[in-house]
Amino acid sequence: MNTYTIETPTLGTLTDFFALHPDPVDVARRLPILRENIASGRVRLENVLILRSERGVEGTALISAAPQVPVFPRFRPDVMPEGVTALALALRDRAEPGRELVLQDDLAPLDAAPVEAAGWVLQDEHVMYETDLQARSYPLVPDAVEGGAELREQHDIAALMSTLGHPDWEWAEGWTLVALPGADGHPIALGAFGPSGRPGWANLNMMGVHPAARGQGYGTRLHAHLLARAAESFTRHGGGTEAENHAMRRIFEKSGSRHVSTQMYFRPG
Repeated sequence: MNTYTIETPTLGTLTDFFALHPDPVDVARRLPILRENIASGRVRLENVLILRSERGVEGTALISAAPQVPVFPRFRPDVMPEGVTALALALRDRAEPGRELVLQDDLAPLDAAPVEAAGWVLQDEHVMYETDLQARSYPLVPDAVEGGAELREQHDIAALMSTLGHPDWEWAEGWTLVALPGADGHPIALGAFGPSGRPGWANLNMMGVHPAARGQGYGTRLHAHLLARAAESFTRHGGGTEAENHAMRRIFEKSGSRHVSTQMYFRPG
């Protein structure tokens, strides 16, 4: 039976944090950035965690200084459940209330039980997709209406946002709101596109289609329009949806998006 310990590295042993990263080129890029962030105070060493056993490094995790950023722990593929629980418990003790923990299938086993044993509660499961915006062209919707804050304030747009569960959405710098009209000319579907935090990458917000108009192709047309407009300024798009949202998953597949990962989201219990 393995004995698990939680360690915080020193600046001299910080390379241990990257022991499970498969790409040495990526490690060579990330290590100086992490050292610089620690030296500047943007990352605290006590928030860099290493799970170790007799076999060596079993897992790692970094708690960002930004509380809205989830923790994505990385584990050995053959880590025992007890090891996952040990690191998840350490993260629960250190993380602020409301901080999310995410298991991503290319970083950790997708098994909720060991994380729940540490006092976390499973919220939902997401599937993540990436789209090469230069690989194909996407059709624009000729009668789509686009705008910014002024469009957001129109009564029929605000009403549709509330119907779709996005009453608090606010226009942000660099983003464009898109509305598709129905047969009567009133907005029937809403989405938005804009920059993400990664250079060259776009974000999309598929707010949705009015319940009375679903199943008529509006979602597919809206998604294609958003990708076409995003492709004018960006080269790639990354996004996701709930695992059980099969309609949105079909839209991603029709758009040529590639399923890259599955995620489980947890909050402290």
